[in-house]
Amino acid sequence: MSYELMFQKALSLQQNGALSEAEKLYRQILETAPKNADVLNMLGLIAQQRGFHQEAVSYFYRAADSAPNHFPIFFNLAVSLEALEKHLEALESYQKVLSLNPNIKEAYFGRGNIFWHLKQNEKAAEEFNKALALDNNYAEAAINLADLKNDVAELENLSKKYPNSASVFYYLGRRKAEEKDFAKAQGYLQIADTLTVSDEIKVMLAESMLQCNKNKAEALALFYQAINLNSHNSEATLKIADIEANQHNFKEAEKYYKRTIEITPQNISAHTNYANMLCKTKRTLEALEEYRAAVLIAPETPEISYNLALILKELKEYEQALSLMFNAFYKAPQHQDWSINIAETLILFNKEAPEKALKIAQNWYEKMPDNIVANHIWATLNGNKSEYEKQYNHLLFNVFAPTYEETLQKIDYKVVQRIKELCVDVNGKILDLGCGSGLLGKALKNVNNKIFGVDISEEMISLALKKNVYEKIYQDDIISFLRKNTEHFDLITAADVFCYFGDLDEIFKLCLPQKLMFSVEINLSVETFVIQPNGRYQHNPQYIENLLKNVGYKKIIAEPVTLRNEDENGVEGMIFSAE
Repeated sequence: MSYELMFQKALSLQQNGALSEAEKLYRQILETAPKNADVLNMLGLIAQQRGFHQEAVSYFYRAADSAPNHFPIFFNLAVSLEALEKHLEALESYQKVLSLNPNIKEAYFGRGNIFWHLKQNEKAAEEFNKALALDNNYAEAAINLADLKNDVAELENLSKKYPNSASVFYYLGRRKAEEKDFAKAQGYLQIADTLTVSDEIKVMLAESMLQCNKNKAEALALFYQAINLNSHNSEATLKIADIEANQHNFKEAEKYYKRTIEITPQNISAHTNYANMLCKTKRTLEALEEYRAAVLIAPETPEISYNLALILKELKEYEQALSLMFNAFYKAPQHQDWSINIAETLILFNKEAPEKALKIAQNWYEKMPDNIVANHIWATLNGNKSEYEKQYNHLLFNVFAPTYEETLQKIDYKVVQRIKELCVDVNGKILDLGCGSGLLGKALKNVNNKIFGVDISEEMISLALKKNVYEKIYQDDIISFLRKNTEHFDLITAADVFCYFGDLDEIFKLCLPQKLMFSVEINLSVETFVIQPNGRYQHNPQYIENLLKNVGYKKIIAEPVTLRNEDENGVEGMIFSAE
């Protein structure tokens, strides 16, 4: 078979998508005609089609050496150089095309796109206009020029003029997504998706769907379609990983987190999201390594330092954790939830190294004396009451609310169940002081009672309201509420609430003569009460009983109870009933 026949057969195979068979024939020709420009050009195009642009560039340069005046070779070369982000070389190659044939509108278009990418908008507009001067009906040049000029009205006009152009609908969809109008973005992008096969369009359409209607299954399918088109689309692989992780398909999620990191090793989101998933699956040490990798990539990003600190805290590396937490918090002091975690870590560190913990707390207080948490923890670690006690508790429970009930399960919290057992079926009006997320209200609710709640935290109240057991919940601290209250209740409860108050004299007086049931943490070694480093108070049960009698309660019953588990030890307390 002659070279010409072999070439025509290879060309036919290539045009029909049989790239491997075509490549084989081209290589056979190349063995005896190693400088055949047409063959080298076609091998370059096959590599280009497969996304192997570096290999393509090599073939195109060899072809250009053999045929320096054949402008299609230089055009193909420019396309692959642009894909490799070798913008200056691509510009030169397009210019070479135009020096050989100044009527190639696509070369002006290609140069315009590169200048646009380089943010040289005036030069980009000039090139697009040159392309339009050659063909005033050149849709892609007109569309890119309108988008470059931020001319939305013109884009709308062009969508009517060129209803089969995917790019105009893509640009309109992208603009609507940037404006957070995801419903319209989805509409435009769906049209673009029907007009062309593009991994980029599929990714943007899927993201708009997630934002618009939370259709995860359809969005996930689009992300998978995108990576089938382009296995190196790291945006799609990361989205797949995130969705699969959220759906607890951790094996699949891990596969795509790793692929994303392989494609884009410096991808912060991939490292941190993968680390978060590893945390959820209790693979703490592996999560630690991912967070460390993220910190190396972006050491100035406070969120990454903070997340790494949380892992170190879990591993009981409290001193290192605190160092990273403070590093993050000083950069982003608006994160009040971080300050709560710093306080909690200081409390844990205080059990191991009280002098070091106290010194760290002192430094924080001296640096930020008006910070509620810094002020509070400095006071409580010194055994003193904080002047910001009320504000601290408000912040604490707002931050604590999302994980409150999950945490209570982990520490085997028994107060609610024990009060329910002691109350049996309580009728009438009940006031639940410090109602929190509504666990006690839910436990006591029956058809013969009406339950009212009081809590300082609006986040806790929002959780309690969802249980639909309260007639009304008031946002207030309990002393302020009791001072204003004029209603009579058949029972006032306080589950794990009075541990946030030292002197209970005024509270008891304000509750009298209503029946009272509450829990306290006990400490037999103190005469009255003592504040702990965590800001909670322990009371001597005899002090409680004497105080109840002094204010006027006659019938007092005290029931010992293990309130919860803490550091694998039970926290001892009592449930008091007073009438």
